[in-house]
Amino acid sequence: MDPRKAEEQGISVRFWDFLFYASFGFVVTSSVAIAGVLLVFCYLIVPSVGAMLYAERIGPRLAIGWTMGTLVSGLGVYLSLQVDLPTGATIVCTFGIVLVLMAAMRGLLRRNSAVSGGH
Repeated sequence: MDPRKAEEQGISVRFWDFLFYASFGFVVTSSVAIAGVLLVFCYLIVPSVGAMLYAERIGPRLAIGWTMGTLVSGLGVYLSLQVDLPTGATIVCTFGIVLVLMAAMRGLLRRNSAVSGGH
């Protein structure tokens, strides 16, 4: 988390950044070819946005994002099977709906906290 300190310890931040972005590019390119653009970018973006609504630190954000990704994926697949819809599109829509609900809940929680005086 501290590039200057890592450089002082002899860790090549540029090398590790390059390695990360090269592998990330390969994984995203391969995944898009398999699953499609919407589904891949939905998995990349929506859980992290949902986590950012509720947490400031990395650990809780990871836990929220992973939990959201797992539960919403399962719900999307379940809905796809029950309603006989395309799985990828159903998962993308489910992620969108859940994110809107999470944002609405955050707004309600903030408003209730403000009304009750923050207690």
